[in-house]
Amino acid sequence: MKGNAISRNKLSVNALDWLRQLEQTLVIKEYGPGTIRSYVQEMTLLFKFYEAQDVESITQADIEKYILHIKKVHLVGRAKCRSVAQACSFFFKKVMPSDYILPSNLYPKKQFVLPNIMSGR
Repeated sequence: MKGNAISRNKLSVNALDWLRQLEQTLVIKEYGPGTIRSYVQEMTLLFKFYEAQDVESITQADIEKYILHIKKVHLVGRAKCRSVAQACSFFFKKVMPSDYILPSNLYPKKQFVLPNIMSGR
């Protein structure tokens, strides 16, 4: 990893290895620097949240609990939740393929707000 992209605080060797693989896969697939930074950051936060577990044991239910946690505790919005979901989707499809990660289950639906319609006064 470049510079301080991954903090060693609370990350196991297992998690660090998977993050290196994630970054390597993103670079090989020619993703942009912003996407690489975002995906590595999102997965780092997820792995820190589940610090007592090996990465291989993280399930879709765990990811859903994490998203619920960041929504309730950190009051994050839809964009942050989508960022987490996209990073997880890439990781569990391309880096550590798993059957149980279904992106459609992880992406929060967009809330539609009806525009105010001017009354004809």
